[in-house]
Amino acid sequence: MSRLLRWGIGLLLIASLLFAAFFLLPFRSWLPGGTVADVATAEVVNGSAFNRLFPSPEPGEQLVFTQEKRGFSEARLKQGQSIKALLAISDTTTAPEARSKFEASSQQLQGWPLVEQGNQASALLVAERFQVKVIGQGAGLDAEQRHELIGAFDLHGLAALKPARAARAPKVLAPGSRQPVKIPVSAAEKQAAQSVPSVLEPAA
Repeated sequence: MSRLLRWGIGLLLIASLLFAAFFLLPFRSWLPGGTVADVATAEVVNGSAFNRLFPSPEPGEQLVFTQEKRGFSEARLKQGQSIKALLAISDTTTAPEARSKFEASSQQLQGWPLVEQGNQASALLVAERFQVKVIGQGAGLDAEQRHELIGAFDLHGLAALKPARAARAPKVLAPGSRQPVKIPVSAAEKQAAQSVPSVLEPAA
């Protein structure tokens, strides 16, 4: 590989990283999905459970999932080659501070509190736990369009989601006790045992 080609690949990689940072860092605080060290995995809904609850794209649109992790899922709503909006669902169990902004909400959508974040972002808190967010991209979306997109999520299905239950722990025996052992019994022995009258049967 020539030196010129290596330089070209290196500059292309740097440009890609700068491009990603320019577009994603401004929205980092708007898309909570970080985990909290003392929150058990079993208490947080997995991001893969959110994917089926996103809106179905309209003709000419495409929904492309870009991030999925514990308690968070994000997708881009594309129209042709343009990104129309960023859509996200997060389990605020991993970021409880995200719920505080809904306390002063004066708007509701389907009975849940709705807030605006700047001119391009709207967020809804579902079942006091799940945050649904739409962020306009490119030419942008007005508030009514963002609210329509939020309403297209399966919000009632989201409200019904529960975190995965922890696997049942094995039964712990008391100190000194032993696990009972099952002894195989033949059919003839079972029949012989059934023919013996029980001493607990009442006398005729």
